[in-house]
Amino acid sequence: MYGGYDPSTGPKTLVTACNTIAVAGAAWFLLGGADTVADWFGTEFDEAVMLRRALLVALSVIYLLRFMATNFVMLQRKMEWSETFTVGLWVMVIHWTMAYLGGTNTAPVGVATWVGVALYVFGSYLNTGSEYQRKLWKRHPENKGKLYTEGLFKYSMHINYFGDAVLFSGFALVTGTVWAFVIPVIMACMFIFLNIPMLDKYLAERYGTAFQEYSAKTAKFVPFVY
Repeated sequence: MYGGYDPSTGPKTLVTACNTIAVAGAAWFLLGGADTVADWFGTEFDEAVMLRRALLVALSVIYLLRFMATNFVMLQRKMEWSETFTVGLWVMVIHWTMAYLGGTNTAPVGVATWVGVALYVFGSYLNTGSEYQRKLWKRHPENKGKLYTEGLFKYSMHINYFGDAVLFSGFALVTGTVWAFVIPVIMACMFIFLNIPMLDKYLAERYGTAFQEYSAKTAKFVPFVY
């Protein structure tokens, strides 16, 4: 903060705008815009049943609301402009890929779809719930400067990242097509090979022995597995 101004306000506002545009575009496509897009490209799209399309819209909107809560309420950390452009582009890819693949899938809604919804809800809880637990813990003055290892973070050092991988696996299931799993696979690889190593390095430097002890007894990504 500088003189009461958060330098991340601009980047966070822009990335939220990108997410909003992505969700709005996906909803428009799913709820009637597919014919217009087909006309643009001189082709035709198959159309999913309304229930599948409505579920996809709902999942996109819920993700946007959670995204806003996380960036402006849960995680009051600094955001760089470079991160804004990367994340902004990525959320557009996510929402529009899911909308196209799911919105043009004519298969009936079945058990797998509802399993996907359940995974989406569970993953959202792991991600947002863990962040909320940490935020409440950090409110106490006696915890200032300490490493948070409680709540859902007892089961995985990066349970919030794991939650994202779970919820987008559920999102992919709701589309009803295997190609949508490219999104959670890419996301999991980014977490495991890029985000987690960078964050672990930072945490090790900041918390020292406390982090080493936590790392030695806690799964890094998938609870009880890895």
